[in-house]
Amino acid sequence: MSFVALGHLTFLSEDEIARIHETTLKVLQEVGLKIFSEKVRHLLAENGAEVDASSNLVKIPASLVEETIKKAPKQITLYGREPKHDMELPSKTFPFATLSGFSVFMRDMETGEKRATRASDLKDFAVLSDYLDAVDFFWPIVTPTELPPPVQTVHGLAVSFENTGKHVQYQALNEQQARWQVKLASAIAGSEEKLKKKPIFSSIQCSVSPLQFERGSSEAMVELARAGIPISPMSMALSGLTAPATMAGTLVMINAENLGALTIVECANPSAPLIYCAESTPANMRTGEINYEAPELPLIEAGCAQMARFYRLPCQVAEVGMDETPADLESFGKFAAWFALTNMCRSDITGGFGSLEAAESAALEQVILDIEAWKSARAFLRSFEVNEENLAFDVIRTAGPGGNFLGMRHTLEHFRREIWLQRLSDTVLLEKSASGSLIDKTKAKVREILSTHKPFPIEADVKSEMKQIIRNCEKDMLQRI
Repeated sequence: MSFVALGHLTFLSEDEIARIHETTLKVLQEVGLKIFSEKVRHLLAENGAEVDASSNLVKIPASLVEETIKKAPKQITLYGREPKHDMELPSKTFPFATLSGFSVFMRDMETGEKRATRASDLKDFAVLSDYLDAVDFFWPIVTPTELPPPVQTVHGLAVSFENTGKHVQYQALNEQQARWQVKLASAIAGSEEKLKKKPIFSSIQCSVSPLQFERGSSEAMVELARAGIPISPMSMALSGLTAPATMAGTLVMINAENLGALTIVECANPSAPLIYCAESTPANMRTGEINYEAPELPLIEAGCAQMARFYRLPCQVAEVGMDETPADLESFGKFAAWFALTNMCRSDITGGFGSLEAAESAALEQVILDIEAWKSARAFLRSFEVNEENLAFDVIRTAGPGGNFLGMRHTLEHFRREIWLQRLSDTVLLEKSASGSLIDKTKAKVREILSTHKPFPIEADVKSEMKQIIRNCEKDMLQRI
């Protein structure tokens, strides 16, 4: 019999998981959620929730929450335009990794200036991500800010689809945007029914801590759930600010927002796919900002992953990004160790490549730098088989006390798999074809990729249909302004 050993950060005991679950049910039933959509309140009321329309408050009975947990799919496939990029959740090996999401500024690679992001930047990030094996799917890291806000997410999804064959995770800010996104993806998939069976995009839909769901986002969730699009209801509760200052209270807040979203999604479409999702840290109590360097962060992530596993839901609860540009190769070591620690929670999805300034801005060359640190972090996250061959009793008996294993066939057969040999110097950053500083080499790599890599193409008739959908979207959305 074979077992698998792997490094795993565990924060909560079984009893503590149960208490967080029980407290969450009490919060949803006795405190409730503020839901600013009449449609969504009505949907929940039809399924047994108690609604006070005058205050937008919805109290969800524990029985309804428990029922929706049972309905939720325990395994999800996130499909790419190219089938080779399909991702099955839960992940069986390393977390699936991606970029950060939705920055509105970036550091221009040529000038170094901080500027507003454009659709052309989104295209470059998509092409770069399509090329890089370490990027498993595309979370659009920048927003096409030069376009009218009502159509940014639909245009952005189209740009993403056209420039990567990988799965795309986007967002919709309202029901109309969600509907146009589904039309766009359906053109590529072949029909809405085909899209429902093989969703080529998913959607981040943030709650507003504490315990609130905006009208636009909640209605978008319903629209997307009915189309079979996987939802990641990201809670960004901050301990001490929008969540209790205690770790246990923060986990209850995150859990309540995720289970509240799950209830909305399953009421909209039983068996709709959902990924338990959080990007929560303690607040920086000096500034009120999110604090990605907090020592509590890996513990919050571990607690979230444990709660997701308790419900047998796939999860997206870890980060992987330096958020700064290192001056030299030696600086990578501390970041690799931090990445490893934050991902020992065993999230199915992790993200953050390319992010700067706490995700306010981004940089193309930063994606390459973050990936190199991630490659080293994966040394800590590997799995190891524990079976008769690897327990090596016969080998130990042959060597005996005082013996040596270096010359044995067993060592030759196993050392490359079991002992990490890659060094930070064994990276694309030090290719002989590039010269100059660390950053110069990284920028040269980005330029090479963008000038030579061609993503898997979309057929001409489908591209034509997508353009017509965009025109129709603009006509529909912009006349509402």
